[in-house]
Amino acid sequence: MENVPGYIFLGIILILGIACAVRFLQDKCSPVKTVKATVVHKQTVEAFSKYSGTGKHTKYAVTFQAGQKKLSFYVSEFSYRGYKIKETGTLKYKGSRIIDFS
Repeated sequence: MENVPGYIFLGIILILGIACAVRFLQDKCSPVKTVKATVVHKQTVEAFSKYSGTGKHTKYAVTFQAGQKKLSFYVSEFSYRGYKIKETGTLKYKGSRIIDFS
């Protein structure tokens, strides 16, 4: 009974490891998909980072409407600035990564 916190911690680490592995495999094994899409939303999110001087860093997300489906991706700050709301084009993506939007 003394080691319950250790088992809980180990369980959390195991679940996080499995989630990361699943995401990695999804990105690697997913086929490249190409769809007509429109940029419908852009968002910045402040996230904690022990590597940043302030302890925080900004993540950039872009959401596309492709038919009845909404697709959201994290992108670089540079890419984020290039996307315009209501911009329409062909979105090419693989798993959770954008390959191209033109």
